[in-house]
Amino acid sequence: MIFYGVGVAYPVVTVTEAVLCPGRASGRRAVVDGVSGRSITHAALADEVAPASAALTDSGIGPGDVVGLHLPDGPEFAVALHALLAVGAVPLPLRAADPAELLDNAGMRVMIAGSGPADRLLTVARAAGVERVLGLGLGLGGRSGARTAAPNVRADPAHDTALAVRAGNGPPRVVRLTHAEVVAGLVRVAEAGLIGGDDIVLTALPFASAIGLNGVLNPVLRLGATVVALPEAGRHDLLRAIQDHRVTVAVLPPPLVEALARGRTATHFDLGSLRAVVAAGGPLAAEDARAAAARVGCPVRRAYGVAEAAGITHLNLWADEEGALDSVGRGLPGVSWRIVHPRTRAVQPSYRRGELCVRVPAAAEPARWVPTGDAAFADDHERVFILGRLGPRS
Repeated sequence: MIFYGVGVAYPVVTVTEAVLCPGRASGRRAVVDGVSGRSITHAALADEVAPASAALTDSGIGPGDVVGLHLPDGPEFAVALHALLAVGAVPLPLRAADPAELLDNAGMRVMIAGSGPADRLLTVARAAGVERVLGLGLGLGGRSGARTAAPNVRADPAHDTALAVRAGNGPPRVVRLTHAEVVAGLVRVAEAGLIGGDDIVLTALPFASAIGLNGVLNPVLRLGATVVALPEAGRHDLLRAIQDHRVTVAVLPPPLVEALARGRTATHFDLGSLRAVVAAGGPLAAEDARAAAARVGCPVRRAYGVAEAAGITHLNLWADEEGALDSVGRGLPGVSWRIVHPRTRAVQPSYRRGELCVRVPAAAEPARWVPTGDAAFADDHERVFILGRLGPRS
């Protein structure tokens, strides 16, 4: 089956221009570290990016430099991400377990790390040829005497690389995305209707993932809402955070949704603020989605995306109403998709298993088909069902 998305006009701007609003007089929290409770407001985030980007320029970081970003998911990460973008650098969010091959393939020579980065990651970074490891707090530590004006760097959204992210679950592979591609990805989610400016969105997906970064963090910031970062959360910590932060939308990996479905502790917490759970990052059985929804008292939606598409491409907002809890939906506006035979590449009919491919045009960018490596099928209603990773091609 093949589905052509309706054409969408995306803004021709840089990522930071699409996400941050300088001068926004908002005392609302923008990013919250769900572990420590530290937070930053939207106004403070916009204000911190200028001095942070100036300090990066003073450190010799400039346009085109690939810079590893290994910071806790929280305020510092958001400041560092957009400070790097502001100087024209290319952030590569890292996880502690990333191999040296990934760093080397990205051409990374500088890494920004929090206090006490993992010894293993430092060893890997040195093996990959990383020359400098910089420390970073809010505003690069607020260095006294450092100039605070943001550098005047103008990026070409259609051609300049904005972000480097790890792709897939197989061998280490880095995907480079232009500003236009990243902006298209975050705008798709921001305008999908799931999240509004008053929402408090908890994510258990790390910012180092394409979905956690551009499917949650950036769209939430664009909308002026709040994101609570709680990567690698356990069930108890998750329920406590939903209660304490009055979370309205929770974006979770399927294993955590399955844990909610089988656990009995949800009734011990006040989850009355929660209006939606979104499962992203792998297959989820309909019975687990139904059981989790009954436990937490709100619908469980499905989302799907790939790094090459700069985040989320499918979001099933009507899963419960249509009785398709295990479907990721029809595709967000502007997203085209098709199911093809893994070997012949022939388009498959409804209910026939094949490889899902997506096409995601961006502003000033030609549309291109991206093979996802995921097995899927579509029904007669053009709903996509993800089955898992493809096996060996035959």
